[in-house]
Amino acid sequence: MESIIDDYMYVDSVNIAHSGRTLTTLYRYGGAVNHRRRIEEKWRIEEVDFNICGLCLESLPPSDMNNDH
Repeated sequence: MESIIDDYMYVDSVNIAHSGRTLTTLYRYGGAVNHRRRIEEKWRIEEVDFNICGLCLESLPPSDMNNDH
């Protein structure tokens, strides 16, 4: 399995990957035939929001983080 994560952007002082790709090769052996299958998944995050109802406070960054970029 290979994962590639890129397109990082800062959202509320947190650096978040906004796109990525995962490649996986599955092998199945047995009987008279061996199978190999490749699966690829691409993803992209369009928008991020940290003010989500029901999200625990431990998931959020501390409010005193400095924006140093």
